[in-house]
Amino acid sequence: MTRLFQSAARAFTLLETMIVIALAAGMMTTLGFLIYNFNGTSAYEQTLSQSSGSASAVLREVESLVLPADAVLQTHTFSSTTYTSTSTSIVLEIPSIDSSGNVISSTYDYAAFYTSGTNAYRLLQANASSKRASGTKLLSSSVKTLTFSYNNTDFTKVSSTTVDIQTQAQVKQNTVSDHRREQMRLRNY
Repeated sequence: MTRLFQSAARAFTLLETMIVIALAAGMMTTLGFLIYNFNGTSAYEQTLSQSSGSASAVLREVESLVLPADAVLQTHTFSSTTYTSTSTSIVLEIPSIDSSGNVISSTYDYAAFYTSGTNAYRLLQANASSKRASGTKLLSSSVKTLTFSYNNTDFTKVSSTTVDIQTQAQVKQNTVSDHRREQMRLRNY
């Protein structure tokens, strides 16, 4: 008989079992909520980083060709399509460079930056002797606005441009945006 009472004393009661199940369910619910919030925050931070990185990448690419440029051109024809410098696009005349980075005299490369929808592009037409490679490059696919302003309305006298870019992306119900603005001087100014 004493053995029977000893084994009953070691077993869990129904109440203890219910408490353990309730605690486990509470901990699982809390863990699920934390994972859900972590994933949402992670997606938001990743989208914010991409939006910010996208704006920076466009500015770096524009700067890499504005700084060595000799002139902002009013228009230039690239493969039978004419591009015009406006508030939403810019056309640059850049001295060609050889493989050592030296300027090739009286030889030019031409670049245009423009948007189409939410995409920002760089179009480059390099001289045959230039180190630069011709082609179109997608710079960003999350551009809300890309504007250029010039320090003179006469394009033959433009010595600097201000680039203003705003990128925007959607993550769940949130809109993530980044806004950057930079003034850049041309090579001889």
